[in-house]
Amino acid sequence: MERIFVVPAGILPRFQGFMPADETVLDAIRKSGFFTDRAAAENEPAMKQIIPYIVFSRDGMLFTMRRLEKGGEKRLHNKTSIGIGGHINHEDGEPIEDGLRREFFEEVDYQGTFRPRLLGFINDDSDDVGKVHFGLAYVVEGDAPISVREKDVLEGRMQVPDDINRESPEKWSRIVLDALMKDNAAGKTLI
Repeated sequence: MERIFVVPAGILPRFQGFMPADETVLDAIRKSGFFTDRAAAENEPAMKQIIPYIVFSRDGMLFTMRRLEKGGEKRLHNKTSIGIGGHINHEDGEPIEDGLRREFFEEVDYQGTFRPRLLGFINDDSDDVGKVHFGLAYVVEGDAPISVREKDVLEGRMQVPDDINRESPEKWSRIVLDALMKDNAAGKTLI
């Protein structure tokens, strides 16, 4: 039985899409979070599963991954992701920091500096999956090459943000990418 980190949905801000970083939200998640059975959490919208979602940036480019058809989650086949992450498990010591580190290094091979910086939050209640998940969007500004570990189910490459096909990313990647591009167009940069 997998136990994952969740928070009561009512403690989270109400928004759809992307919300810039706010330490008070992160503090509330730390204080209110607890571990519960994943199977039960998947069908309980009163709880939100906390998902670290790390964007890797290097020299103005973003690391993108495409999920191949050999991967287990069929609804994600051939979808592109700019986020590396997943559920926080009860084995993770400090849930957020240790969980995001474990998830990152399970997915990719990277030997450089690892200093995640909170960009903001992702929320999308438009479908049953989104109603039970809440993303913590981070950026790691890399200084070494990066590659996917599971080459049989994923492929990865560095891309200029403007070159990323806006039709192929999964929802959360579109949300974060749109926020990054909007800020870049406004002369601000999140990364």
